Amino acid sequence: RFTMKSLYQWGRLSLGLLPFFALAGCTDLDTAPQGDTVTEAQKAELYRRVPERASAAVNGVMSIFSRLEATSKGHLDFGYGSVLLGFDCRGADMTCTTNGYNWFGAETTLDDNHVYDRFPRVVWSNCYDQIKACNALLASVKSDDTNPITRYNRAQAQAVRAFDYFTLAQSFQFTYKGHEQANCVPVITEDNQAESEQKGLPLSSVEAVYQRINTDLDSALVNLQSTDTERSDRRFVSLAVVYGLRARVALVQQRWADAAEAADQAITAAAAEGITPASREAVSHPTFTSMSENDWMWGIKIEETDPVVTSGVVNWASHMCTFAYGYVMVGATKGINTKLYASIPSTDVRKGWFLDAKGESPNLNRAQRGYLAEIGAAPFTNVKFDSYKSVPNQSISAQDLLLMRVEEMYLIKAEALAMSGQAAEGAKVLTDFVKTYRDPAYTLTATTPEAVQEAVWMQRRVELWGEGFSYFDLLRLGKGIDRRDCGFLQEVNYNVPANSPVMLIPVPQKEREANKAVKDGDYNPLGSKPQPVPLNN
Repeated sequence: RFTMKSLYQWGRLSLGLLPFFALAGCTDLDTAPQGDTVTEAQKAELYRRVPERASAAVNGVMSIFSRLEATSKGHLDFGYGSVLLGFDCRGADMTCTTNGYNWFGAETTLDDNHVYDRFPRVVWSNCYDQIKACNALLASVKSDDTNPITRYNRAQAQAVRAFDYFTLAQSFQFTYKGHEQANCVPVITEDNQAESEQKGLPLSSVEAVYQRINTDLDSALVNLQSTDTERSDRRFVSLAVVYGLRARVALVQQRWADAAEAADQAITAAAAEGITPASREAVSHPTFTSMSENDWMWGIKIEETDPVVTSGVVNWASHMCTFAYGYVMVGATKGINTKLYASIPSTDVRKGWFLDAKGESPNLNRAQRGYLAEIGAAPFTNVKFDSYKSVPNQSISAQDLLLMRVEEMYLIKAEALAMSGQAAEGAKVLTDFVKTYRDPAYTLTATTPEAVQEAVWMQRRVELWGEGFSYFDLLRLGKGIDRRDCGFLQEVNYNVPANSPVMLIPVPQKEREANKAVKDGDYNPLGSKPQPVPLNN
């Protein structure tokens, strides 16, 4: 029988994070036969002579995406999936309980805006530890090496480092536009990694961080264009992914024409790999579990033997997949903002991604309906994400995690076209996408750039629900957190204004103490937990 005691016993089966190169499967790259330490110069020479060996280091970089309890030793720490889920819980589109089974309760209550909270540490450490791994690889795999495999490996590290800095920039400072000269985060590369560890580094401006991001993406693109080496699976970066990252970054920077062009290039490059939007039929049942699905461009590969899986409940599915074994079984399910749900037409297949007011969805089979009845799933609970191998009450949570789907590129293209002065073209891209892949009855009356942008935002809220985009969209679009009367509990029925200090998470205390190059006054002021407003119903 499933009990609170058994839940915590399962969760403590952590294997911890193995050393970086052990995860990469190449401890022999760090230790010579006699036990001496291998120097960076020796690694570089090895990689030059046998470039394939650097691929193991790339595997190590990617493994950080799914490491277990490396930062907080708590059940909210399972790699980048924690970052995605934590920010969604901070927003206005995902409802959830605030009891002890929701390990992201502080994010739901916005009570995580202090320097000792675990979630900011998880975000900071996951990104910077992965950046350090990328820096180590880039220091060893030289930029002037023309070997195709070397080019490919450098591109992987450059793209992932850009991805991490983009995450950090959006997490610890307000959006790019209007805050270009504000303090952001330290920019650490292979050239100043040692200095940062010995003396610390000052906070770079938002502008400088985005310069680093774009430089890395440009270099990754050149390196991938200079090699015919293909990725073995979608945990690695391809041309389509780099174009997709460029589109995301340009959208935040409001470089509208660049964003539209990059999104279009991403769509084209993805199609060359056989990646196209999922059909209405494909998403008419719980899914989004495997990077082999037709629309996935990039994902986090999860194996049955990974520590996040063998932990039992310390994984993304335990908190997010309503059909999985874990915290979702004891009431910590995630649901949709009821006003957002009401805005989805009945002709839209995505309406079935959530239970209705009666606790039903046309997207479910008999076994799934029976299981939800057994656990007492509440109305408006999400049923978007399937359990591993479609088995309800699945104790093996080895679903892959989404990092990028091609559908996002169509939405970026539509918004960017509209905001670049081509409102009609943007509206057409959006209409064609929704009518073809989600709702054949969809119509759009918006004619101004701003109205099309709002329509795209609504589609992003539905299409990308639960994939970690909702909160960053609030920051990007200058919107607050409006939870009034849309399914949230009274205690978190907030209406937080845009650019309130509480909308940013703080740089962790451990980093503040370690980085002597930054003064206390250089950091953003801390926000206060907001007061709830009375419910009207």
